[in-house]
Amino acid sequence: MRIEKLWKNLCQTVRTGARRFRTAVAADVVLLLCLGAFTYREIYEAEAWYLEEAGSAAAAAAVGCIFAVSLHLFFERRGKEHRRVEAILTAAVCAAVFILVRGHSWTVPYILLQTLGAALSFAAFGLYCLEGEEEGRSAPLVIFSLCKAAVVGTLLTASLNICLMAFDSLIVSVPPNLLTLLYFLTAEVSYIFAGGQVALAGLPVYGQRAEMPALFRVLLARILWPACLILLVILYLYVAKIIFLWEIPVGMMNWFASLALLAFAVFFVCFAGDERHPFLKSFLHRGLPVFLPILAVQAVAVCQRIAPYGLTAPRYASILCTAFGIFLLICAFRRSSPRPAFLVLAVMIAVSALTPLSILDVPLRTQEARLWSVLEENDMIRDGTVVGNPALSPEAQEKLLSASEYLTERGQTAFLETPGMNDTLAELRRSYEGEDTVDWFLFTPPDPAFVPVAGWQEAYVFSDTPVRDGVLVVEKGTGAEEHCDVSAYVAEALAYAREHRAGNGVNRFTREMQIDLDDRSRLCLSELRIMARGAGEEGTAVNMQGVLLKR
Repeated sequence: MRIEKLWKNLCQTVRTGARRFRTAVAADVVLLLCLGAFTYREIYEAEAWYLEEAGSAAAAAAVGCIFAVSLHLFFERRGKEHRRVEAILTAAVCAAVFILVRGHSWTVPYILLQTLGAALSFAAFGLYCLEGEEEGRSAPLVIFSLCKAAVVGTLLTASLNICLMAFDSLIVSVPPNLLTLLYFLTAEVSYIFAGGQVALAGLPVYGQRAEMPALFRVLLARILWPACLILLVILYLYVAKIIFLWEIPVGMMNWFASLALLAFAVFFVCFAGDERHPFLKSFLHRGLPVFLPILAVQAVAVCQRIAPYGLTAPRYASILCTAFGIFLLICAFRRSSPRPAFLVLAVMIAVSALTPLSILDVPLRTQEARLWSVLEENDMIRDGTVVGNPALSPEAQEKLLSASEYLTERGQTAFLETPGMNDTLAELRRSYEGEDTVDWFLFTPPDPAFVPVAGWQEAYVFSDTPVRDGVLVVEKGTGAEEHCDVSAYVAEALAYAREHRAGNGVNRFTREMQIDLDDRSRLCLSELRIMARGAGEEGTAVNMQGVLLKR
């Protein structure tokens, strides 16, 4: 009877949450349908236009769902209900996000940043609307509802997949593609729909006093808090080590300090104003002086890395997170409510993801400024042409090379069009790294999966095949081989790669990669890898993969 009662209470809670957040539930259903269509497209490699747009629509629906929840909490806090306004504004946000991400690959950093930034900013604003004025009570309930949704989604996914596996093994064998599709759809329904409804149902109502579950409170206060204290002790030992050695070694201190700040943030939003844990309350109140030595060392360590290598996206994000952590420490020191912190967090996320001050744009501008400042300070720009400077200091060389590598790795190559820039940077690398530098070059076509086979009768696939003495040997089966002379093509590609070399690591290039050997033979490469040592062709290793076409 107890289990039946729990099940009825859960179903009733889910129904109440669905009635409360109708627009968000509608967006959640759209998200589920779009993910299902996108999954079908990926597994069956469908090419229909409406499946091509499914991924963009899924991102728009996800952001719209979070926006709808935050907007409803905003209206709920004001004591009003505007269902039609919620629906219209949510549809407008979904349309804007769809237009933003449509036609772009999910690997584009700007698309990921702007989509996630909008979603997290809306979520932080929703917490701001939900939190009370005096003490933090809503944030732990939100965290608990998300944990409960994850548990429900995991259990439902595991149980349904076991049933599906049993059906496939014992009753009827399901085709592999269909079985894979069903596995993915089961997980999507379990987490996106079922887990989403549980998460929405667990959101508290503003003005109605709710209590954090006792077990959840005990886990935070009795397990996570002691672990945080141990981490703080280790960080203080690290500070003592720095004072004793009088040097800051290169290490992971920045990330561990950020984790300690994150743990403090969780305690602050969950236990602000809670009188049942006096030691934890005292820790929150004295968190600012406790963290000051650690923050000071962290700031010095970050400055030491920025000086030679400049501002990067991870360092900029770390600085923003530390700034927000300091704001939380000040709020806790003043015994303030966590509510203003959620609004500050929403604004910071929006600014750092959706404006020119984003964590991608600011490092690019600062690195570009570093590059040109080094060139100008050392008189390396004459009549619009970049020239070498034998008296360039090692520090300036390091700044110039690190800035150029950061820009080119992120696709900002406009500066390379300046006359003399490539030659000057190449000469600096040779002098800075030595003549035994090993370069890695990777060439791929715009669409590696597409091979134009019209007009050809035979196709032979080769994978990761080495080129020896300029000859590629393709096995045609039954012992037959085709010897292809690709020396001229490899020499041209190597010269191009060295001329446009961007920096250390793997230099990637995109170009059409079809080689006409004669009237009856053509190579369609999907990948060309070159390992070049020094400036000559000795010690160069070349590997190719693709298809040999024959008439």
